[in-house]
Amino acid sequence: MKFYLMLLLLPFCASAKDLYEVRKLSEKEMVQTYTRILLDACHFADRDWKTSAFDPAAGYWGDGVSDGNEGIRTIVGMTLACGTLLKYDVGLSDIDRKNLLEKATAAIRFATDTHRSGPQKCMDGKHWGATAKFGPGSWQSGMWTGTLAFGAWLIWDKLDPALQQGVERVVAWEDDILSKREPPTGLWLDTKAEENGWEAPTLVLGELMFPHNPHAAAWHETALKYMMNTLCTAADMRDTNLVDGRAVKDWVRGANLQPDFTLENHNIFHPSYVGCSSYFLTQAQMYYTYAGHPIPEAATHHLMDTWRMFQTVILPTGESAYPQGMDWELHGLPFINLFAALATHWKDTVAARMEQQSLQYIRAWQIMRQGDMAIPGSRLGITRHAICAEQAAYGFLAHQVFGQATKELTARAAEDQEQGVHEHPYIEFITHRTENKFVSFSWKNRVMGQIIPLWENTHFSPFFTVPIANGIIGSFELSPRGNTKTTVVEHSWKTSPDGFQTTGTLLLNGGRLKQTLTMISLGDRTVVYADRVTALSNITVLAERGAPIGIENDEISGGIRVVSSQEGHSEFVWQKPRPPLHLSGSWVNVDGGIGIVVVAGSGLNYTQASGYSPGISVCSDILYGSSSDRTNTFKAGDVVARRIVLFFTDVTSKETAALARSCKLKKDPGGEILVFSPPGKKETEARLP
Repeated sequence: MKFYLMLLLLPFCASAKDLYEVRKLSEKEMVQTYTRILLDACHFADRDWKTSAFDPAAGYWGDGVSDGNEGIRTIVGMTLACGTLLKYDVGLSDIDRKNLLEKATAAIRFATDTHRSGPQKCMDGKHWGATAKFGPGSWQSGMWTGTLAFGAWLIWDKLDPALQQGVERVVAWEDDILSKREPPTGLWLDTKAEENGWEAPTLVLGELMFPHNPHAAAWHETALKYMMNTLCTAADMRDTNLVDGRAVKDWVRGANLQPDFTLENHNIFHPSYVGCSSYFLTQAQMYYTYAGHPIPEAATHHLMDTWRMFQTVILPTGESAYPQGMDWELHGLPFINLFAALATHWKDTVAARMEQQSLQYIRAWQIMRQGDMAIPGSRLGITRHAICAEQAAYGFLAHQVFGQATKELTARAAEDQEQGVHEHPYIEFITHRTENKFVSFSWKNRVMGQIIPLWENTHFSPFFTVPIANGIIGSFELSPRGNTKTTVVEHSWKTSPDGFQTTGTLLLNGGRLKQTLTMISLGDRTVVYADRVTALSNITVLAERGAPIGIENDEISGGIRVVSSQEGHSEFVWQKPRPPLHLSGSWVNVDGGIGIVVVAGSGLNYTQASGYSPGISVCSDILYGSSSDRTNTFKAGDVVARRIVLFFTDVTSKETAALARSCKLKKDPGGEILVFSPPGKKETEARLP
C-alpha cells in the first residue's frame, strides 16, 4: 500500500504529460484505496464540523439548514462515510475510531432531532422532512433518510436505544407518507426516474431495519412500486410478464425512459441522471443482500438494459460524454458506486474496468486537493465533498456486501466492445466511437457537435475536450443583438460501415440567418464539417465564431496546452491567461490530441479561458476553426460564411501540416468532393452537399 500511494503522489511532481499513473489494481489494493479515500475524506471534513447549539451531543457538517444540499444531505453523506469505515476498516486507529464514532453519533442525533417528527429545528429555524402533501416539505427527504438510515444501521450496535428509536421515527414518518403517494412519471425534458429511484432506499431500509413495525408490509409494497417506476418505459404498460407476483403493466404508471433507455432531465439528454437513477436500484439490492434477504425482481427492472445504453457514452476514464451538454460539474459526478455494484454483484466486466479507472482518478484528485473530494474548480465545497464521499462509501460497500469484483476487460477489449455507431432517434442525437475518438451530434434540446480524442495515451492525461454550447456549429454576433434563438428546420442522418453523416438546416439569431450544415464522422480519427450560412434579411455581422471545440486547460488536465501551427508553438498556462491568439495558415494542432485543417473559413483562433466556468467547473479554452471580428454588412440572400473544416484525433503537428497540404476540393454536378490523405491511410474522399 505504501508503494502504491507513492505512485499516486509522484505524478503531481511530474510534467503534465505524466499527470496520472493508472494501472490495474488487485482486489486488496482496491479495498485499501477505498479506505484511504474515505479516511482522508473524513479527516478533511473535520475542519467543517460544528457542534449544535441545542445539544452539545449533536453536531453537523455543512450549514445545518433544513433544505438544500449543504444541509441534511451533507450531514447524512458524511455519516455514511464514517459508518462504512467503522463497520469494515479493521485497520482504524483507536483515535480515528473514537473520532468517527463520536461525529457519526452526533450527526445522527442532529438529523433525527431536527426532523419534522423531532423536537428541535435546523440552523435556519425550520424542520426538515416530508409533509403529507407536496409543497413546503423537503423535496429530497426520502433520499436523505435512506442515507441516514443505512449509515446508522452500519453502527447500529453502537447507538443507544433512544437514538435507534429516533432513526426508526424518522424512517417511519417518511415511509408512511410515501406509502400514500403514487410515484410520478415524466418522459420529456424532466424524467422522474431519479426522483422515484431516490425514494426506494428509505422504503427498503424501513422494511428491513424495522420488520416488526405494523407498516413494514406497506413499505415493502411501496418500495416495489417505486423501483418498478424508476427505469420504466412505455412498453412496460403493455407488459403482462409477472414481476414479484404482479404483471409489469399493473406496476408501471407511465414512462420515464425512452424505448432505447435514454432519458431527459434539465431539458437535455443527461447521462448524470441515467447514472443516479440506476445506482439507487443497486443500493436497494445492497440493502437486501446486507440483510440476508433475496433481492426482489423490481430492484433489477431494466437496470441492465439501461446500463447497456449508458456504457456506450462512458469514456475510458469512467466519466460520461455529454452529447447535449452538461450543466453540473463536469468531473464532479463519479459513477463509481454504480460501477462497483455492477462489477461485484452483476459481474459486469466493463463496469469492473470503469471502477478501476474511476477509483484511481478520484484518489489522484483527492491527493491533488489535500483530502478534499470536491474537484478543482468546484464551487460546492463541503456539499460536493460529502456527495463524493458517499458515492465512494457505496463503492467500498459493494466489495464488502456483494464480494470481489469480476475480472475487468482490457482497455482494448473494452473499447472494441463499444465501438460503432449508436443512433438515438427519440432524443435525436447520434454517436460514433472508435479506438481513437468519440464523436456525437445532437439536433434536439441543444444543437451541437462534440469530438473527444480517445488516443492510446489516455492513461496519462485523458481529459481533453469539453462539451460547449454551439459546439462545432458555431455562432454569430449581429447588430442589433436581438433574438439569438436557434431553430431546427430539418435534419437527417445516415450510417455507414465506418461512421455517420448528418445534414440539416438551422435558422439562427431568431431567423435572420440560415445555416445548412453537414458533419461526417469518417473512419478511426477523422471528422469533416462543412456549412454555408446565408442572410435572410439585411444584417450587420459583428463577429463570427465558427467550428468551435472546447479544450480543457486546468489543474485536472495538466494546466498547459501547447498550440502548434505554421507559426511555431505557443504555450497556454491555465493560471496565466493570455489574449486570444489569431493563427495564420490553414492548420493547428493541440498537444497531439487534436488537429484541425481549415479548407474554407475566416481564420483560426485559440481563445484561452479566463477562469473556471460556473456550473461545469472547468477552464475551457476554445479553438475556433473559423473566426472573425471584422464587421460586415450583408443583404438578404448573401452568403455570410462558408466553412469546411477537418478534425483529426491522435495526430502530431507534423502530420497535421501534411494533412493540410493534401487537402483539395473537386467539384461535380452533385456538389463538392473533399479529397485528403489521413496519416497512414490512402487518399480519402468526402462528398459535401
